[in-house]
Amino acid sequence: METLPQIMAYAADALLILASLGAAVFCLVLSRRLTRLSSIDNGLGGAIAVLSAQVDDMNKALAEMKTGTESSAGRLDALNREARQLAEELELMLSACHDLDHATPRTADTTPAMTGCDSGSDDDTPVFGTRRRHAQGEDENPPVPFFLKNRSRLAGAG
Repeated sequence: METLPQIMAYAADALLILASLGAAVFCLVLSRRLTRLSSIDNGLGGAIAVLSAQVDDMNKALAEMKTGTESSAGRLDALNREARQLAEELELMLSACHDLDHATPRTADTTPAMTGCDSGSDDDTPVFGTRRRHAQGEDENPPVPFFLKNRSRLAGAG
């Protein structure tokens, strides 16, 4: 009966050898996968390198956009200031126009839409431009627009 413990010892040794060979194969496969994963060409290292380059590019683009928006904001601010000044001048012109409109009596054949704020002259010159008959060549002396020939004192101050 001494042979049975020897057979069991040989079987345990064989199983131990097989388990160590399986562990060695498993370690070899894991090593190869880890090498491929950390490869710079096509593995995780390559993906990290590409993402790092893209982050740098995005930082550069963000800096360029920031300078562009700052310059655009400056230009927009200047245009807003200019528009406010022009609006103030237009308000002054309109108030002067309304003052002149109340000072002159109206006749039945003139309407506010046709003459605007007429200064009392008999010509049919509109307030801010000329009529089409002038463009057709009926007048030799083109009429001067109202806002150019009758500037108010308030409009000159702005």
